[in-house]
Amino acid sequence: MSTTENSEEIMCYIKIHHQSKDSVVAACDKDCLGQKLKEGKFQYHVSEGFFKGELLPISKVVALLQKSTNFNVVGENIITKLVELKIIHPEGVLEIEGIPIALKMIF
Repeated sequence: MSTTENSEEIMCYIKIHHQSKDSVVAACDKDCLGQKLKEGKFQYHVSEGFFKGELLPISKVVALLQKSTNFNVVGENIITKLVELKIIHPEGVLEIEGIPIALKMIF
């Protein structure tokens, strides 16, 4: 990310999946949507069905994720911001084909 780029201009998709009493929030960088990642035994599809919801500025997506107990997040921009804000730990980030992926689940 360029140092002159305003983080407010970075756009991410966010979609909330409601399951019984819990919700899972899916969020990804705009440019990650639709990618099929494969590295060794790991495969991951950033599917439109799961991730393509509302397209929002990264600051709004982060604000929603801060309140979430369960989320699935993909992309350099969104994960960098979550690590900076200590919402996720960098050791909990998996990379497939250089694309970072993180999950947060509280039972």
